[in-house]
Amino acid sequence: MKSTEHQFRDWEGHVFGYGYGSGEEHTLAVLKRFLELCNEGDHGHSYSYERLEGDLTPAVAWLLINTLCHADIIEYGTSPRYAWLTKKGERLKDFVSKHTVDQLYEISANHDEDDVICYPDACNCGKSGYEEGRVCPNQFWQENYAPNP
Repeated sequence: MKSTEHQFRDWEGHVFGYGYGSGEEHTLAVLKRFLELCNEGDHGHSYSYERLEGDLTPAVAWLLINTLCHADIIEYGTSPRYAWLTKKGERLKDFVSKHTVDQLYEISANHDEDDVICYPDACNCGKSGYEEGRVCPNQFWQENYAPNP
């Protein structure tokens, strides 16, 4: 089982993975701020696009809304202007909130050629590596994730 840090690294690489050491500090900082702004609503995990636009700029807010909708981190009823975090999004927010941007950068960028990288549709962490049909147990990809006891 991969650590939460390794799961985050796989998630970040799949969702934003084109930073190559130069972009991560920017995308991770704005991701962290976006998730901090998801603090409205009854459960404290909702956002208003006006607040996102005012804090992040409209372009950044909408690029993140689109990206995080595709990654199933946020969901909405009739409009993504007012949305909330999925269970995966709540786990992501919890993880990100416990780390500084520098720590998130180190987690994302600190790997070598021996690291096993997984994707939502290709899990390579089985007993023998890749196993056809295996669903990766990454908590940021699995809605009903339950850690192994």
